[in-house]
Amino acid sequence: MRTEHLKTFAQTAAHVAFALMVVTGLLFSVGCGGAGSNLSAGPTPTPGTGGGAANTQVRFGDAPADSVISFEVSVSSLSLTPSDGGQAVNVSVPANNRIELTHQSGKFEPFVTGNLPQGTFSAANLTLVNSELTFLNSSGVPVHINGPASASISVPLNPAVTIGGSPLVLSIDVNVANSVTLSGGTINGISFGPTSFNITAKAPGAQANQQDDDGEIEDVQGTVTAVNGTNFTLKIGTGASLDFTTDGATEFKDGVTGVAALLNQVVTVEGFTRSDGSLYAKEVEGNENENGGEIEGLITSISGTTLTITAQDGSGNGMDDNKMGASFSVNIAGLKASKFRVNLGNGFGGANLPSASFPFDATTIHQGQRVEVDTDVALPPANGNIQVDKIKLQQQGISGSVSNLAADGSTFDLTLAADSALAVISGQTVVHVTRVAGTDSRVTVANGSNVRVRGLLFWNGSSWQMIARRIR
Repeated sequence: MRTEHLKTFAQTAAHVAFALMVVTGLLFSVGCGGAGSNLSAGPTPTPGTGGGAANTQVRFGDAPADSVISFEVSVSSLSLTPSDGGQAVNVSVPANNRIELTHQSGKFEPFVTGNLPQGTFSAANLTLVNSELTFLNSSGVPVHINGPASASISVPLNPAVTIGGSPLVLSIDVNVANSVTLSGGTINGISFGPTSFNITAKAPGAQANQQDDDGEIEDVQGTVTAVNGTNFTLKIGTGASLDFTTDGATEFKDGVTGVAALLNQVVTVEGFTRSDGSLYAKEVEGNENENGGEIEGLITSISGTTLTITAQDGSGNGMDDNKMGASFSVNIAGLKASKFRVNLGNGFGGANLPSASFPFDATTIHQGQRVEVDTDVALPPANGNIQVDKIKLQQQGISGSVSNLAADGSTFDLTLAADSALAVISGQTVVHVTRVAGTDSRVTVANGSNVRVRGLLFWNGSSWQMIARRIR
């Protein structure tokens, strides 16, 4: 159990459209290799003078340090320096913002959408405050570390970055391993620098084939705060808002029957980004009504029928920053079999999960899995007991070395690093990985290669089995 209260690393730098600008600054602060090659040319008025704007979606992802189970930070200030040598443009950031990244391992998640001013910029200047992380030591004990109270970074953009007028998906991959300091191989501090971030930028992809870095909407959860005709606004995490459109093809299920019934509901959205940059919901699933909420996190231990979960994300009644990174207890005694579910999201086709080969129930739920716990009442204070309504297996990321690759490439074993949180928590060092038709793999998988895999992790009673959604 964690004894010290954690705040969430990556939750809310994106809570306002200007937060989007924050992300952009971060993107650009990494040198903008991918972004520079994809941003379309356009007019370059001095920012803030009423020039054109680009419809832009900003996403965050995490290249993890295997032992870290929670990593949080807030953005205090951000400014962009125009290439013409003018005064730096200050970006208004929310007074209270928080981002947690570890749960995004191997996946970019929508952060915020909005319009970015067209212009050319030569530097990004940002101040990050109150960073903190939790990692598991070799004994499986959570260790909490506070970073510097404030860290200011000014990064030259070479070549200068020009923002044009075409819709973009900007993806920021935060490299946690490059953001920590070590002593004797053990994490002992937090230190951000240009190599802490890797940035890519793409136009929205073809709707039927989108992935996490070019517009796909997969397993986005939050509370519906506004409804307007066929559109609705979803508040995710602790404050970022995303506007979705629907039409006659949108599927509504699990208690929601249409847009008019969505107000104040806690829902999960699957969909894509249209070519004009707008977000489309192809499926809306009801989780809880306005009285309930949900917490997503890692099961760090199981005692009898009681799970201990480190929260990484959440939404709904009672959700706030104080709960991110904290521990909660969940007693699953008496929970019906129908209440154990697998959150498939996109990419798994018509998979019928759970199954005999990939089980998820009261007897096979296992420490080391990432789950979502839904409750039909308000979430309790940090370190409290969640009254569980249903529990869903969620995707998670792992990394390691490949062995026993099948001749057709459909399966392989992944040997985890010794300090991997999953290995430390479960005592198991090997995960058997299965690729399916919807697996997004962009690397050559070969015996001896090191890869990062995100997918659904099952315990079959004797070993870990993962169905891969992404391989990087």
